[in-house]
Amino acid sequence: MKLVHFQLAEQFHFGMLSDADEYIDLDTACRDYYGVNPVKGADPSRFRDMRAFFAGGSDSVELTRKIQTYIDRRRQAGWTPRAATGARYLFKPEEGVRLLAPVLPGAKIYLLASNSKSHLAEQHRPTPTRPYFFTRFFNSLVGPSEPFVLNPTGSFPDIEIELAIVLGQRGKRIDRDRALDYVAGYTIALDLAYRDLQYPSDGPVDWVLGKGFDSTMAVGPWVVPKEEVGDPYPLAMELRVNGTVRQAGDTSDYVFRIPDVLAHLSQGITLEPGDIVSLGTIGGVPGFEFGQESRKLRAGDVIEASIARIGRLKIPVRSEAPPRPAG
Repeated sequence: MKLVHFQLAEQFHFGMLSDADEYIDLDTACRDYYGVNPVKGADPSRFRDMRAFFAGGSDSVELTRKIQTYIDRRRQAGWTPRAATGARYLFKPEEGVRLLAPVLPGAKIYLLASNSKSHLAEQHRPTPTRPYFFTRFFNSLVGPSEPFVLNPTGSFPDIEIELAIVLGQRGKRIDRDRALDYVAGYTIALDLAYRDLQYPSDGPVDWVLGKGFDSTMAVGPWVVPKEEVGDPYPLAMELRVNGTVRQAGDTSDYVFRIPDVLAHLSQGITLEPGDIVSLGTIGGVPGFEFGQESRKLRAGDVIEASIARIGRLKIPVRSEAPPRPAG
């Protein structure tokens, strides 16, 4: 099950990508399903966006499976799915569907630093005793249909692959033994950093300028519910730039597992459905090999990230357009 946000003719949709690579608007499809299979007190509003879906927990996942079976059955009978109102809910990629990041404005985004044994080893750093986070904001996000945009202020852009979890329940002071109950699903995160700005020669580490610029983090291309991913350890991870492998490993390399991460983060922060927690990268990050010009990202590069049982995220790289002349 691939849960997506997508846009068609400037209209926002929440839904899923079918095995036939067709996009289903789940809100409209659910209304049609209930029209044929009436359920007293049914509320299709859980499908208005990703956050509402996650708030419904496992019930949302189970209802989506029923809707998918309903659509498949009717299609096998030669029927093109349309709601009783006449509104469509099945769209083909060639119709101009544009995938959006599966994150809603207002969602909190946390990323772990120094959270894999291989990454710590290449930095010659000791294993931390507790999780170490930094934050990102919505301005830095790009969706699966958008490029990374290189800013001329930074001279050493580099890229990392990470496994990200999407929260499904509201929680504070989460008990580590129940932490996985708060996870809705998983997605892929790509974290672009300007290493020269992150580690300036004349000052301390600067997370904001190093990792906070516009269009420097990609999330997607979809969210896979935790019920379908199963145990997230291990999941194979691979990052390629222009077809060349930059990082390869798996999630068993992580120092802190999900229960530790959520229990620590939620001590003083209320986590909400739709919030993102990216678990950190693995070894092979080129940014710590300063001086190797060939390892820097450049306009025209194509980045491909894959994580087992989740999928593949492909993002091109371009340069920022010069500012328009004044007047």
